Amino acid sequence: MVFSVFQFLITSLLAVFCVNSLSVSTSDVPVLALLIPALWLLPQGGIAGLMLLGSMLVYGLTLPSQPVALSIAVWTLLPVLMVVFSRRSNIWIVTIVGVIVSTLSLGILFTQASGGMGGSAIMSLVQGAAVCTAWYAVSHWRTRENRKGVRYHSWWALLLVIPMWIAGWATASAISLCLIGILAMVENLTRLKNLRWNKLLCWTLPTVGFAALVVNPAIDVPQPVFVVWLCLLGTAWMTDYILQVEAQTQD
Repeated sequence: MVFSVFQFLITSLLAVFCVNSLSVSTSDVPVLALLIPALWLLPQGGIAGLMLLGSMLVYGLTLPSQPVALSIAVWTLLPVLMVVFSRRSNIWIVTIVGVIVSTLSLGILFTQASGGMGGSAIMSLVQGAAVCTAWYAVSHWRTRENRKGVRYHSWWALLLVIPMWIAGWATASAISLCLIGILAMVENLTRLKNLRWNKLLCWTLPTVGFAALVVNPAIDVPQPVFVVWLCLLGTAWMTDYILQVEAQTQD
């Protein structure tokens, strides 16, 4: 258990490092930096792996034209989607949360369209679609292992870090390696049965990542983005709490 907690803390620290690195070089991060971790996982996923690869490609292409805070905050959709489409959910939960998320998203889109915040409204929609696709791919993931229980990975993808480093994208290379480290830790933790690590990680990583931006004095987090992030997180938490209480009442 102690080693599991240690891995969890390391994963959270790697997420903070990735976000801070991305915040100082958003316009200078090649798409390849996000594709390398997806390529590393590709042999396991099949169709889901290709969907994850495509979503990372699209997300990476939107980064230069979007505020970094918004690009990180959009990952808060992961816990929202996890809760809304859980086994305990129902059509009313999906409808109500869908209306809340749509309203918050429209607020961001109108703010961007009116010039009150940087970035493009169309790119925000594309980012949201990419994150939703990534969630769908991960939630339908089917791991492949050999007879010894070792999962398949494309280790050759790590070689792609070398040309990025040589080309002067040292930060992008570090981001790729950190993302692979996060994925490796997540794989190890989700194998354990002593705790629902996958659910805990889905809550923690997007939250810790954006919180690292908020507390960083060098990063300007637009107020609309912070409010939307807080509302999305609160919506996911309250929905999960209501579903838990309802499940306990039925039991």
